[in-house]
Amino acid sequence: MNKILLFLTLAVAVSCKKKEPTTWQTDWAAPVAHGHLTLSDLIPAEYTTLNAENYVSIVYHKPVYTFTIDTIVDLPDTNIVKKSAVAFSSLNVNPGFSYTDTYDQEYLLDQIELKKVQIESGTLEVLIKCPWPGASLVTFTFPKITNGSSVFERTYAMPAASLSNPAIAQETVNISDFMIDLTGTSGDLINMFSAIFEMGSNETTDSYVVTDADSIEYVISFKDLKPNYAKGYFGQYYFSDTVGISLDFMKNIVSGQIDVDSIDMTLTLKNGFNLIAQSKITQVLGLNTKTANTVGLAFPMLNTSMNINPASGGFYDYVPSEFPIPINNTNSNVTGFIENMSDSILLGYELEINPYGNVTAGSDEIFPGSALELFLDAEFPLEFGADALTLVDTFEIAYDNSESVYPENGEFILTYSNGFPLEATAFFQLLDANGNVIDLIESSQPVYSGTYNNVSYLTAPATGELTFSLTSENVVNLDMATHVILNVAFSTDQAQKVKIGSDAWFDFTLKSNLKVNVEL
Repeated sequence: MNKILLFLTLAVAVSCKKKEPTTWQTDWAAPVAHGHLTLSDLIPAEYTTLNAENYVSIVYHKPVYTFTIDTIVDLPDTNIVKKSAVAFSSLNVNPGFSYTDTYDQEYLLDQIELKKVQIESGTLEVLIKCPWPGASLVTFTFPKITNGSSVFERTYAMPAASLSNPAIAQETVNISDFMIDLTGTSGDLINMFSAIFEMGSNETTDSYVVTDADSIEYVISFKDLKPNYAKGYFGQYYFSDTVGISLDFMKNIVSGQIDVDSIDMTLTLKNGFNLIAQSKITQVLGLNTKTANTVGLAFPMLNTSMNINPASGGFYDYVPSEFPIPINNTNSNVTGFIENMSDSILLGYELEINPYGNVTAGSDEIFPGSALELFLDAEFPLEFGADALTLVDTFEIAYDNSESVYPENGEFILTYSNGFPLEATAFFQLLDANGNVIDLIESSQPVYSGTYNNVSYLTAPATGELTFSLTSENVVNLDMATHVILNVAFSTDQAQKVKIGSDAWFDFTLKSNLKVNVEL
């Protein structure tokens, strides 16, 4: 929306005093506004391209839905809580003594069965309490949690302590980029952490006694884990939704009709995961919010279940599979769908992950950066016929009327240069501070079309002038108005269709010419 502040300030000041007021009538002329409109003022540049025939197409390329790894694989916070003690009621701990405890703990993940997961971000928090009465070394190792070739291991030197006052070690470790193998100690399990705890003396000469009550307590907490790779079976999931797609630039068109010939649209299901999925498009509904008219898009694959193949390749070189659904003039009602001039689209879908269960024996994979997506691609070449295709532009107006100047009537004069291959009519609407239309100002004169070359698609601009007569009532309403809306209704000759070039433009200057009474 262009907002141009229009100052029409009429004022006369004198320094002398008179017993009787003097009045006279005169004409006041002043420029009001200037505008230069191009195609990019109507349609954002991100939605336009120059096609192979060297004229403009409207394009749309955006995902309708996107499922990434964290949509499917949710890693909840979990704790490994372990108490480890000697197996004797009393044991003499000499320098160099140590013993080892191996432990597996299940990671509860509902129906997900993971073998491996790489962590994009997250932390591992360590809390160890040791009551041994002499200096000790406590080491814990996750042999199947690695960063490159390095195994995750931590060793803590604990001072002499007691049951009532144990030695404590705490640490928070960033485990971003770590790979976690969840196949357990045996290597054939799922959702299983495996850990090794080693306890021993850190004394060099002294011995001390520990009992089976002197348990060393470990609390290992995995928090805020976000994966970027996972392997296993991700369960069966069913999703359904209806999403809205807003085409805001279409809201600049307030009325009229268009007639188009060629539209190409493709809905593409892209699977960047190494798993089987199934999807269905349940509706594509275009809504014109100005007319409240809806048109449903009908095409062969509507309400049909489609199997989406897994991605190919591996961790670093995966290639998403694609299932394109072409929609064009011959297999659908896409022409009528576009001619509805919808500014919103409702798209309904269903998506099922692993519809046949664990048929890959736990070999599903989700790769870094991969996604399962539905893309909408559309190209609408700007070759069309138009019948009162009305665009609007709103301007702010600040009309300041001096108490000594009394406008009676007058006119707006719109001088234009039209580089579009479309003729038009134009009118103004005045709005008050509440957005209500309080007046309509029209002209019986047309905006002439530029001269269109149907070989080069270039348009030689037409120039002209429109006069909008202002009554005294119009002038009064102008004083109350805060905004003015310029409505331009474009049309082509009869059944003619034109192609819009990238250099099309509309240049105008708006002037006022008011007949006023001046009282001094």
